[in-house]
Amino acid sequence: MGRGPDLRLAVAAVPDGDARSGWPGGKAAQRAALGSALGARSGDVLSSCQRAYREYHVGEDAALVRRDPTWKLIDLAVGAIARWLQTGQAADAGVRSEIASLGRSAAQQHSVPGAVPATGPARPGAADGSRTGAGGRSQEAGVVGRQLSVAMFTKLNFWWSDATCSVLEEEGCRLGIDADVVREATKMVMRSSQASLVDMAARYDAELQALQDHLAHLARHDPLTGLANRAVLLDRLERSLARLARHAEGLAVVFIDVDNFKAINDVLGHAVGDAVLQETADRLTSEVRPEDLVARIGGDEFVVLFEDLARPGEEGLRLAERLRTRTGAPMSVGEEQLTLTISAGVAAVRGPGRTTEEVLAEADSAMYRVKRAGRNRVALVELGSGGGPARFAMAGGLHTAVERGELRVVYQPLWDARTRGVAGFEALVRWEHPERGTIMPREFVPMAEESGVIWSIGSWVLREACRQSVAWAGTSPTGPRIAVNVSGRQLVEPAFVDEVAGALASSGLPAGRLVLEATESVLLVEQDASREVCAALAAMGVHLSIDDFGTGYASLAYLQRLPVDQVKLDREFVQDVAAGDDMRVMGAVVALAHDLGIEVAAEGVETEEELAVVRALGCDVMQGFLLGRPVPAEAMEAAIGRPRSAS
Repeated sequence: MGRGPDLRLAVAAVPDGDARSGWPGGKAAQRAALGSALGARSGDVLSSCQRAYREYHVGEDAALVRRDPTWKLIDLAVGAIARWLQTGQAADAGVRSEIASLGRSAAQQHSVPGAVPATGPARPGAADGSRTGAGGRSQEAGVVGRQLSVAMFTKLNFWWSDATCSVLEEEGCRLGIDADVVREATKMVMRSSQASLVDMAARYDAELQALQDHLAHLARHDPLTGLANRAVLLDRLERSLARLARHAEGLAVVFIDVDNFKAINDVLGHAVGDAVLQETADRLTSEVRPEDLVARIGGDEFVVLFEDLARPGEEGLRLAERLRTRTGAPMSVGEEQLTLTISAGVAAVRGPGRTTEEVLAEADSAMYRVKRAGRNRVALVELGSGGGPARFAMAGGLHTAVERGELRVVYQPLWDARTRGVAGFEALVRWEHPERGTIMPREFVPMAEESGVIWSIGSWVLREACRQSVAWAGTSPTGPRIAVNVSGRQLVEPAFVDEVAGALASSGLPAGRLVLEATESVLLVEQDASREVCAALAAMGVHLSIDDFGTGYASLAYLQRLPVDQVKLDREFVQDVAAGDDMRVMGAVVALAHDLGIEVAAEGVETEEELAVVRALGCDVMQGFLLGRPVPAEAMEAAIGRPRSAS
């Protein structure tokens, strides 16, 4: 907050001195004598003000009140009136400056005019007459420095003017001063008091307006970067979308996320992280037009709104690339030299019919596609007129699907290729939508990952699968394993390790019976981020399986870099070999995995020919519709039976 009021209790302009002499020679001599008498009794004025304060604040310690240095204002004000009476001169610049300085010092603790200071009054009886305020600053106790509200300032003026006028009238009577001289002096005191109150009111009014302006700014802007906040973005985007019904131009929304920002905070500290966000905000702002909007909506996420674009898809992509290039330039933050990258998703809109939530969700989704593809890129989605895609109709329901009991887990058996016994079960989630019926994971899991709901869904599936596995086979460490699919967003979060530990502890399932399956593309793209999480899970005894193995075309190079226990051959490989392709390549892959001590599973076994190929390749575990379809837990006992033979 800015300065408080200057307590100019006696610095108003004063009339020139009377050149006449007397008393018996004239009024000038009478005024001088009256001024001298007032100056001699300044202590009486001060005591009267302090007594009035104690009567107003019953219980205050008299010595404590007297020690407040800002009572010097009373002495200065009385002295200014006394000097005017003696010399006819107003207070000089030095006195004015001292009064103003004391006034500012007394009032500067108030963030809201009229409010009690944040530190509060010192309690009576304090041993040293002091109190430690916010921020640890020790402050001298006393009326003016502690509680200079508008009301108190007004009372001080009245106490001072009343006490000063009383002394003038008493001394005038004692000295035989003419009544008009005394009247002139008291009028001067009243004018000085009124001028001080007017000045105080003007200053408080100005500070109140400044405070209101500041609060209005905070309500619409991010306090760290000064950019527009989410509320401003939503309001502006809503109005921009509404205008598309009347104008041919389109718009583009760019959703930006700083890559690996968490590592900056963790390694270099939050102060550096804040400086990085501020510099990023400056760079984004420098690359847009004055009419464009740049907003920070939380954490390391920024959104840029470009309006009035003739070709929103083409121009939005070009503008996003420009932002990516600008933010990617090296930056100096203190002693650190950093080079950042960003992932950006662009939602280009032409024509009416879209909502703000829809457009932001599409831009956010495009950004997460960039994250999964390796970061530091830009992805574009173009939206025409009309309603949003069907998946947005489901998006709201997905957030509460767990609570409403709409999700269920089905289980597909895995068989030992040599013994033909049950090797384990894979837990697969289904969404029983109240309107659309059964929705498969490939339809709603990407949406769950993009929105962050994958955490609640994944946690529920993990705990349910562990519980069911114990219900089937108890807590024996040699029982069938349970396989649970995990997403890339789970594997890059250290908190996922605690999530798994909690599921094992609450169910009683031994860690060695839990297999976590992640697709090859997730492990390859998120290798650096997920390596520590995978290592921690392996240290617990949990197994890691690479699903859809072979689709990334770089799998073999990474088998030794991750604690992999199993690879699941993609079903297309099995189908291709069964259709007549050379078995030598797949045979070499299986042999290499075995040499590395890695188990090989084959999925998607749907025909007798494919089953024969799996056995011929030397796979350890097999799975597929031929051997058993996914069924609810209560139907598993009837569904298990011996798998069909290859003969």
